[in-house]
Amino acid sequence: MLTVACVLKSGGCYNAEYVQRLKDGVNKHLKGHNFVCFSDIEVPCERIPLVYNFAGWWSKLELFTLKSKTLYFDLDTVITGDLSEIAEYPHEFTMLSDFYKLKEPASGVMAWDGDYSFILSDYKKKESYTGHGDQGYIATKICPERFQNIFPQQIVSRKVPAMRNKNERVVCFHGNPRPHEVNWAV
Repeated sequence: MLTVACVLKSGGCYNAEYVQRLKDGVNKHLKGHNFVCFSDIEVPCERIPLVYNFAGWWSKLELFTLKSKTLYFDLDTVITGDLSEIAEYPHEFTMLSDFYKLKEPASGVMAWDGDYSFILSDYKKKESYTGHGDQGYIATKICPERFQNIFPQQIVSRKVPAMRNKNERVVCFHGNPRPHEVNWAV
């Protein structure tokens, strides 16, 4: 069964309401999945406790303890349409392309099927890395497919109006404003 996952690390601008809204959006637009949240606080779904005290977005690396078919969304993502096609695709490992620098990877939406625990294991070894956050680090370990190539116009940025279209399924906020600051309007 497909696992749909998110991560909520306490101390930032996100809270359990973000988990609930993401879960509701996924449940509305996708059947046959298990929704989980990696978190160090209580959440309104199945919680997988964060084990490591990684700073900020680095907690996302704990996702790679999941070794079966997984679809991941950042909490600042709003689901607006049917996710079936995205969920049913035979992902080996897929990431977004950065919405501004298409050659760069982005980890706001990811999907994989298999054992990628080496990404977490290597990070725990404190390898020297000076690149672009978790997404850059992940891309040093694998060569991901890109969602925008597989599903054109289905995963879009709220900040790039030219991307918005009638085929969008997933709207990524990626920064300010946060969804709650605009009453969750996409």
